[in-house]
Amino acid sequence: MKRNVGRIDAMARIGGGVAVALLAVLVATTDVSVPVVSAVGLAVAGAVLVVEGATRRCLLYRALGIDRCPMD
Repeated sequence: MKRNVGRIDAMARIGGGVAVALLAVLVATTDVSVPVVSAVGLAVAGAVLVVEGATRRCLLYRALGIDRCPMD
């Protein structure tokens, strides 16, 4: 599959994914009153963002026909 995520977008996804994953860890380990499912959902969302940023491929962009990656 062709890359469709640009460098800046990839870095933003990785940074955001790490932040969301850290938030999931904080929610799971502290006495914050949110359901456990929320912590799991945040962890999955963070992992997806990190993987998309690292591979520079986004399935949603592909489905919508968006290509934000200049020629590599």
